Amino acid sequence: MAKFGTEARLKGQEVEVRVTQDGAQSLAFTAVASFSDTTKFEKKEDGFIGETTNRYDDIFNGYDGSLEMQVSNQQWMEFQAAVKLRATREQPNIQFNFVRTDFYANGDTPSRTYMDVKFGGQPTAIASRGDFVKVTIDFSCSDVADDLQGVL
Repeated sequence: MAKFGTEARLKGQEVEVRVTQDGAQSLAFTAVASFSDTTKFEKKEDGFIGETTNRYDDIFNGYDGSLEMQVSNQQWMEFQAAVKLRATREQPNIQFNFVRTDFYANGDTPSRTYMDVKFGGQPTAIASRGDFVKVTIDFSCSDVADDLQGVL
C-alpha cells in the first residue's frame, strides 16, 4: 500500500481526446487546452404528513461537457460542417462519439466513450495578433461506455 500522497496523480498531459464520426476516427484533438465533464444527477426531496423526515431519491440525467482547443488545420471546419449537416437534418444519422483515454503512471489506461454526442455553441476566439485561435465545444450525451480493463 502506498503512503499517503506518494501515488502519481493523473495530469492533463496524460489524457488523450479523440472524435469518432460514424464509428471511424475523424480527428484527434491535438491541442486540447482543457476538457471537463459533468455527470448529471438530480436529487429529489419530498416531505409527507405523518413522517418526521423527508424522503430522498436521485435521478440520472446524462452528461455535459466542454473542451477548449487550438486549431491547426481545416479538419476543425470539416468537423463543424458535419455537425451542421446533422443539426439541419440533411444527414440526420451522423453519430459523433468523444473518446477520452487516461494514461495512469501505474499502467492503467481506462477509456470513456461519450456516446452519440450532441453539441451546443462552438465559439471561436481570436484574442489578438499573437494569440492562437481557440475553439470551445459544448456537448451533451445520454450515456457513456467505460472500458475499465476488465473491471465490471
